[in-house]
Formats: sequence, C-alpha cells, structure tokens
Amino acid sequence: MMDWSKSDKEMATAGYESVVKLFNDDGSVPEKGFLLVIDELKRLGRVEREISLSEVEDLSLLKEAQRELGIK
Repeated sequence: MMDWSKSDKEMATAGYESVVKLFNDDGSVPEKGFLLVIDELKRLGRVEREISLSEVEDLSLLKEAQRELGIK
C-alpha cells in the first residue's frame, strides 16, 4: 500500500484502516463503500475523472469464493 499510494508507513496504515471498515463481514463492499473510495481517490488527486461503479466493481470472484465457503 505504501508503494501504491506513495506514502509513508503511517499514512498507508491510516488509509488501510479507513478502507477496511468499508467491507462487510462476508467480504462484500456496499455501493456506498465503493463510492467513498472513489471520492477519496479523487480527493487525493489519484483520479481526475468520473468513474462509474461498473468500471471498478466486479463481484464475480467474491461470489464464487462465498459459494465455496458456504457464506451465500
């Protein structure tokens, strides 16, 4: 995360701790969570254009893993 965000350990840790709270217990991310991440990336200057959920949300692997684990 430090490399990707080009930040020090403290900032990367804070970023991780804020993002991990967006996930549900089953590993899914509510639509609101995705939108918060996109907004944060815009705020940090990592994204300069509008991004639709369909560009970043692919739940196929999550759903497969959930089926294999008997979660859903």
